[in-house]
Amino acid sequence: MLPGLKSMLNIHPLFVHFPIAFWFAALLFEALAIWRSNDEWHRTAVRLLYLGTLAAFAAAFTGWLAQSSVEPSIEIQRIFDIHETLMLIATSFATALSIYCFAKRAAFAANSRRVLLVGLIALSILTIVGTDRGAQLVYQFAQSVNLPDITK
Repeated sequence: MLPGLKSMLNIHPLFVHFPIAFWFAALLFEALAIWRSNDEWHRTAVRLLYLGTLAAFAAAFTGWLAQSSVEPSIEIQRIFDIHETLMLIATSFATALSIYCFAKRAAFAANSRRVLLVGLIALSILTIVGTDRGAQLVYQFAQSVNLPDITK
């Protein structure tokens, strides 16, 4: 029924896009919330941060499971290590931001919102660099890709 899913070597690609989308959406909504002084958009940004952080745990776990499908060459392992480290840092940072938001939920002052905005910008930069290394593994080195046998 789902031939693309059946041909996957691991399920990590099914999970990686959720934290990326949620974290960038959180950044957008928090920037709009500060610009427009809108409490509802701020609450939406925080909820998106929470969802992205939960999704990042799923992505990290499936990445750990997918680790065995990465070729053991030195160059590929170096890029993999950078990807893994950056994304674990991003997940940890998102967790810290989520705890900060949860602790401040009753009295989220304008200054706290700026801290969150700067944190979301930093999280976005970490995510961009980390996901770039993941894309490099797939698109430059064809890691975790089920390549067809063209000799048939």
